[in-house]
Amino acid sequence: MVSFSFPLQWYRGLHAKIHSGSSFPLAWLIAPAPADLGFALRTTVAAFIALSLALWMEMDSPQWAAMTTWIVAQNSRGQSLSKAKWRLIGTCIGAVAGVAFLAAFPQEPGLVFPFLAIWAGGCCAIATFLRNFRSYALVLVSFTTTIIVLSAANQPDNVFMIALSRTTYITLGIVCESLLAALFAPRLEHVAQQEMRERLLGALQGACAGVQGLLRNQPDGLLRSRALLGSIPSLADQTEFSEIEMGPHNHAGDHARASLNAVSAFLARGITLNIHMQAAAPVPADFQQAIDDICALLTSLPTELEQDATLTAAARARAQIRLYRTRSQQRGIERLVRFQILQQQDFPSTQQQRRDLLEGRILESALAKLLMELDLVLEHFIATQMPKRADHFRFDRSPEKDVLLATNNGIRSAAAICAGGLLWEVTAWPDGSTLAMFVAVTTTRFSSFEDPVHAASGFFRGAVWAAVISFILSFVVLPQQSGVETLLASLFFPMLVGGLALRAPGSIAGTAAAYNNFLPFMVGPANHTRMDEITWFNTTPAVVLGIGLGIWAFRLVLPFDPAGERWRLRRRMVRDLRLMAKGRLTFTSAQWIARSGDRLAQIIRHAGTHPNALVEAYLTGAMSAMTTGLLILRLHNVLSHKLLSANQHQQITHVLETISHIKGYTQAPALASAQAMQALLPAAMAERNLSQQIDLVRAIGALEVLRHEFTAHATFMDVTRRFHLTNAPDQLAA
Repeated sequence: MVSFSFPLQWYRGLHAKIHSGSSFPLAWLIAPAPADLGFALRTTVAAFIALSLALWMEMDSPQWAAMTTWIVAQNSRGQSLSKAKWRLIGTCIGAVAGVAFLAAFPQEPGLVFPFLAIWAGGCCAIATFLRNFRSYALVLVSFTTTIIVLSAANQPDNVFMIALSRTTYITLGIVCESLLAALFAPRLEHVAQQEMRERLLGALQGACAGVQGLLRNQPDGLLRSRALLGSIPSLADQTEFSEIEMGPHNHAGDHARASLNAVSAFLARGITLNIHMQAAAPVPADFQQAIDDICALLTSLPTELEQDATLTAAARARAQIRLYRTRSQQRGIERLVRFQILQQQDFPSTQQQRRDLLEGRILESALAKLLMELDLVLEHFIATQMPKRADHFRFDRSPEKDVLLATNNGIRSAAAICAGGLLWEVTAWPDGSTLAMFVAVTTTRFSSFEDPVHAASGFFRGAVWAAVISFILSFVVLPQQSGVETLLASLFFPMLVGGLALRAPGSIAGTAAAYNNFLPFMVGPANHTRMDEITWFNTTPAVVLGIGLGIWAFRLVLPFDPAGERWRLRRRMVRDLRLMAKGRLTFTSAQWIARSGDRLAQIIRHAGTHPNALVEAYLTGAMSAMTTGLLILRLHNVLSHKLLSANQHQQITHVLETISHIKGYTQAPALASAQAMQALLPAAMAERNLSQQIDLVRAIGALEVLRHEFTAHATFMDVTRRFHLTNAPDQLAA
């Protein structure tokens, strides 16, 4: 007798066998993961329900209901809910704007297209300043307005009904997807909390490995640190979706973002400590023993946290970290006491001893700050797993507003919409409005991307695949059928494959998203008619051509240049350092680390899948800029205490002034930092006022790292010319 469990066991075995070799190209189709298969089935059924209801309600364009279902379906419920919410908001605003535009410019294409282009360009420009699906909402406002205006251009009396219809079937698609997803998403809060936990543990594991490499002075320590720093902004953005799934009164997302920011600070402190250790080498024996103990903790910590779901390991680790930090502070105090004893004796023979004690205090101070950040990581990690009722903690990463990028995005979109409208007017093509519509959809949808050509390439491939499948359906399969049931049966397998591809790893997901979106549009299901040959050959090529022209607009109008963007980004980094040194730009340490992480992420995105030696040098220079900014903030903090003498104050001010006047290749900041150290070091060794001495030691520690950074990265700080690597070929200039 055959057991009913045999098919399930066979499937699991096939799935494991195929997925054990990562190079198998169609593993996502032949043996998909159960979760991926469930997602594809659920969304296909939701699309069918939306389409059936739209046909039953006799809607004029029922395909948009099915399209919307696929558009809002995302990998997580939080993403789906967020995208559905902002899509609905953007659609409603765009519908109102579309009616207003057509009412303001009836039968005036010479006016409506320029003003429509300005409106869309403004929406896309502002969308650049926003994150996640808030940006998508503004983009949706722009192309919803365009779609309604173009759809009603030949029938302006029906513009209100067209706007109402679009809003209705988009709402219908959203409701169908949300209801089915809710039915098949049990224990949503628990799953979201678990995903947030895994995300934070992954970041902590990478941070522990990177800092351990830095403490051991291993070559890959810096490489690991900058890779993780570049991924922090994306991880922080993803917490918003888990936060939505966990409910409106939960502050776990704020704690998760704070924990990730503390991970960035932990890495930054590790880089600074590494520089101090190199300057003080060989380090004192008791300090080296402390480093060994901390490295052992960093080795075991990720594993212990992953295996312990009760958080006792996290609490135990926090106690151990606080103990190590207390010991570090105690060693610093002991060195201070010995320093003061030798200072009172004032023998020339003790000069070197006092200097070693001073260097040891700098090391212990840097180590204590490193442990403080690690403790903060765990504190917020625990808060994400054990939410408190009376918790009112807030933490947000405000994105940097790049005005030039926003302007470029707006100009691209405006120019493309004008070009699409002009092409329609000149050719008088009956389906020219469809072409102009999809030019607008493509350019507005991808305008906020830094590299829109790369982002939209999958969109074009998906439209081509949708055209191929719709041709087969429209000319071979559907002509033999007459009922809604057979229509749905014919669409089932093509949509299911698209749903599986949407969850596939790699770049295929972008192609699948466009395929799923456009397949219902190109098939054109309706109650009393089917897509005939003439309609298909007019509509489908207009869609594909419109998307292709939209991509060409990105290539022709202010095209994206990775090397130029990196150079512009480098100029902004150095500009910020100059303004910070002048005191005209202020940040908290957390804000500066967050901004630096965003810039590292930009460099990594610009590099593509195969970064070269120049990109690696850019990442190293960006991390140097982050470290330099933190030290500038520390020097300003020392000056704000007003405990130093006029001469000491002048020494530090001179260093900041030198940084604020960086122009071209120069070693002036490094020399100024070295000179200030030489002036402040004897003063620190002779100073008997404890508060002044502490500020002097903090300043000396900052100057020590500044000297290193401006010596090692003077070429990166020279923004008067493109960045060249020493002995690098000309093509590695940017």
